[in-house]
Amino acid sequence: MHGDPAASRLAWQGALLFAFIPLVLVLYLRQPFGPSLSLGLGVAVMSGHRFIAGPWMTRHASERCLWCGRGGSLLETEIEVKASGRTWRLRACDGEHHDRIGRFLTFVAKYSLAIAAGIFVPLLVLLAGTLMIAVGHPVIPNELNRLQFRLIVAITVVGTSLGYLRVRRREAPLSCPFPIHNLFLLGIGKTLWVFRAVWVWWLVVSGIELARIW
Repeated sequence: MHGDPAASRLAWQGALLFAFIPLVLVLYLRQPFGPSLSLGLGVAVMSGHRFIAGPWMTRHASERCLWCGRGGSLLETEIEVKASGRTWRLRACDGEHHDRIGRFLTFVAKYSLAIAAGIFVPLLVLLAGTLMIAVGHPVIPNELNRLQFRLIVAITVVGTSLGYLRVRRREAPLSCPFPIHNLFLLGIGKTLWVFRAVWVWWLVVSGIELARIW
């Protein structure tokens, strides 16, 4: 990152910690070790991830831009965000990234209930359906269960990643109703691009599967 070994090291660490998120999705959706073991491993990784990523963010909160993840001497602007029961003093490269952070968090805070429902309801359905398969009492076909998760979550996340662009002014004080360390790992901007790519692909796959069902 701009020839700064420390910033480069943090970028790789953040990327490695972020990789646990797609790992959980693979365990839940692909179930490579069968329903029981895959579900158990996914829940364990998801539950334990915050105990690693959260302290990592605490140690490096002032060293990286919350939007792009760059570090070093480029951090010009401080920004306060209330999240996870505390006030974080984070950094932004410049006024533009400060503005983007503010607009995104304003959108997420305003539509937090809809976003939460669009992510956690299909997740709970997926986990419950997988659990019932694991104990030998399936209530929903595995293919249909995975389809509902991919489709609903994809619509929610892609909508969020684009919807914040309609926000013209950020509100103060800024807050994040979701675990902010997940956004800090890559930076909000990079995280949104990853989500757009993955979730748009899920929309395509879900559309193909729906066409086959009908």
